[in-house]
Amino acid sequence: MSTYLKRNRSLIISLCSLAMLLCFIQQATAQSPPAAGTKTTPIDNNSAPILAAEDEKAKYIQMIRQKLAALCNVPGRLSDEQVQACRFLEAELLGGLMHRPQNTTPAAKAGGQAQATQAGNSAGDIAREQAVQAIDYCSRFLRNFTTEGGNRWNRFRDQVFVPMALLILLPGAVVAQVRAIISQGSPVVGQVSPFDGMQRGMIALFLIPGSYLICNYAIDLSNSIQYTVASEYQRLFHSDMYEDAMCAEIRAFGVRYPKENDGSLNTPRWDFAPRNPQGIFSRAEAKLWGKLYDPCSNLNLVPPNRDDASAQSPTIAARSMLMTTNAAMTTGWAILCAFQMAFFYYLFFVGPVMAALWVWPMKFLKDAFPAWCEGVITLCFWSLFWSTTILLLACFKGTDDTGIFMVTAFNFLATASVKYAFDFGGLAKAAGQKAAELADKAGDSK
Repeated sequence: MSTYLKRNRSLIISLCSLAMLLCFIQQATAQSPPAAGTKTTPIDNNSAPILAAEDEKAKYIQMIRQKLAALCNVPGRLSDEQVQACRFLEAELLGGLMHRPQNTTPAAKAGGQAQATQAGNSAGDIAREQAVQAIDYCSRFLRNFTTEGGNRWNRFRDQVFVPMALLILLPGAVVAQVRAIISQGSPVVGQVSPFDGMQRGMIALFLIPGSYLICNYAIDLSNSIQYTVASEYQRLFHSDMYEDAMCAEIRAFGVRYPKENDGSLNTPRWDFAPRNPQGIFSRAEAKLWGKLYDPCSNLNLVPPNRDDASAQSPTIAARSMLMTTNAAMTTGWAILCAFQMAFFYYLFFVGPVMAALWVWPMKFLKDAFPAWCEGVITLCFWSLFWSTTILLLACFKGTDDTGIFMVTAFNFLATASVKYAFDFGGLAKAAGQKAAELADKAGDSK
């Protein structure tokens, strides 16, 4: 040993010097501050276990790959145990790769888009069905139940609400006449005719049964408006207005069902070319629709280059937003159709009572009957608003690819027109506010 050390003394000294130099460089590097302009990312106590776990996963995946490579390089035919070990290692490798962040992001994105597409398609089905139901209601005449003598509605009104109105009329007429007598000797009450109570009481006796005629006339007027608009459309265009409007709603919300989608990874790219280039909104609608279905025109176009799987994120978001909004509006329209008939029954019953309250000298009671008349007239004009909206729906069918933008405007008009009734300035402002809400919603969905 001593002889070996003597012979290699110079080599040992050189190795020791090199080791000391490396230690010195390592200590200097560890103690020296970072150079100017360089960024350092400190590792806190929370991220250290995460990095360690990721490192362990990477080592484990590398080990599996090495074992697979070793098994594949075994000469000769593999035994059953070796094949089973290969399948187990492949499953382990696949599971490890699937749970890595860079590999889970595309799958999560695809899953989110699939859910958004399905939600939009479901909303489109709801919008179409509710709109068709509302239009079908508007195509039927309101039942004028006031003309059926002896039915349960007339019997209940005559035997309950008319006697109730007479009981309210008598004290009201007395109070009004007392006020008229007092006003003759005291100017504090105001200038009132000495026969005010008797006059108002006699007029109310005619108003109580006259409320029946107001409801009867309102229903007939509503049916007359509906018949006039529909019959003139039939005469001018030789087609049914309500069927054309239904087809416009169906065409606007044509959704692809699972059997109409390819469902493979070889779907072609989305086609952005409009089918009707002359349409006002055709270029915008070409980025949204995946199917054109119009039973009135015998149109059923399901192109393979508009598959749901090939739709881009902005297309999915915009389509889901529009269909969800229309589902809410058309459902509201269908509910308003039920409200129209229910409110007619309600106003028919309370009409005699409102007429009797007109006798009372208090202002809020006197104003009840004029407000009741206004409500009946407004309710009958709902048919005018809806008939006009359905007429526009029928006229605009086929002017664009699907017409979803115009149909959205008309669906909003169907609900907002009855809300604002004769306030057309408020209706226009509400339309602008609704458009701004849709724009904000579209911006949030991106």
